[in-house]
Amino acid sequence: MTAEMVLVPAGPFVRGSDEFDLEAPRRTEVLPAFRIDRYPVTCAAYLAFMEATGHPAPPDWPDGRPPTGRLDHPVERVSWHDARAYAAWAGKRLPTEAEWEKAARGTDGNRWPWGDEFEESRCIVWDHAMALDVTTMPVTAHPSGASPFDVEQLAGNVEEWVEDELLPYPGSSHSSPMAAGGLRVVKGGSWFYTQEHARGAYRRGLPPDFTGWSQAGGPGFRCAQDSE
Repeated sequence: MTAEMVLVPAGPFVRGSDEFDLEAPRRTEVLPAFRIDRYPVTCAAYLAFMEATGHPAPPDWPDGRPPTGRLDHPVERVSWHDARAYAAWAGKRLPTEAEWEKAARGTDGNRWPWGDEFEESRCIVWDHAMALDVTTMPVTAHPSGASPFDVEQLAGNVEEWVEDELLPYPGSSHSSPMAAGGLRVVKGGSWFYTQEHARGAYRRGLPPDFTGWSQAGGPGFRCAQDSE
């Protein structure tokens, strides 16, 4: 079930926001149809990849296996290179930032996958995680947080790598060393960050070999494909 893909049809969607200059300008873009994983890649799926290829385990897996009880949780603390290697093995690729954002926000540019008002019960972010004393949760834990295309876990749980470098959008006034190239974009926030990081327009960059911190988790990912 967790390897299921969703078709996102061709057409326009609202991308970016005018809240922060790194997300600006808010505008309409058009994408061809594509497919994207309904859920993030799970620990179980990543373990199958490791066993098939000999790829090394994430740094927080004791004895090279997922922590107990987390097979259905999203894999985290993988690098961009790790994520691309998995995607190639699975016959897929990483989504572009635009694809990820359309899958998360629908065509109307929702702030969060379900709409413009934050609802804590629909995802796992910092405040909720601390109250429950948890980190990641199963990828099927929040079906009410699905996007308009019925793609799940696009807010919170784990940040997700996309293919793109972090660069200012055309027409943006943003200028900083962070967005000068070399970093890869992660989207969606995580259990370790607040709801603001879980907004669909939010974007930040990490070195492609980054895997995370021992107490704060790290990136996960999902895959995409061109539509046939």
